[in-house]
Amino acid sequence: MVWIVEVGYKDGVTDPVGFLIKKEIDDLGIKGVKEVKSISTYTITGEIGEEEVRKIGEELLSDNQIQEFGYRGIGVNKGIKHDIPNAWLVEVGFKVGVMDAVGMSAVRAIEILGVGEVKEVKTGNKFLIIGNISEDDVKKICERVLANSLIHKYRYYRIGES
Repeated sequence: MVWIVEVGYKDGVTDPVGFLIKKEIDDLGIKGVKEVKSISTYTITGEIGEEEVRKIGEELLSDNQIQEFGYRGIGVNKGIKHDIPNAWLVEVGFKVGVMDAVGMSAVRAIEILGVGEVKEVKTGNKFLIIGNISEDDVKKICERVLANSLIHKYRYYRIGES
C-alpha cells in the first residue's frame, strides 16, 4: 500500500522554512505574499497499515510539540488541510533517477522502529504561498527559490480565492 504522510508546523508556531522562503520571495521583488507555510511529505510504499503509519508520523517524522502530521492512503484521508483562501499550493519532489538520501534514511529508521515492511520512502515538500500574486510570480518563485531544475520537478495550483 502507498501512504502519504505530511508534516507541517502547528498554527501559532513560527515555520522557519516558510519564514526564510518568504524573505527570499521578498528579495526577488515579488509583492503580495503574506505568508509561506512549508509541509514535508513522505510517500511510503510497503506492507503497513493505518496504525503503523500513525506511529511512524508520531514517533519518527514529526515533533509533536511544534508540528502536526496527517496521512492519506486508499480509503483514508487524515491529511493536513490545505483549504486556505487566496493561496497557491506548490509541490516539489525529486525527478526520477535522483537519489533521495532522506528517503533512504527514513526506510532504515522505520526498520529500526520495527513497524511493518517498508520498501521505499520518497520525500518532497509542499509550500502554501498565501497572498495576492499572479501565476507568473508563482512560476518565478518555483524556478528561483523552491526548485533546482536539475534535480526537482514541481507543480502548482491555486487552492482558494478571496
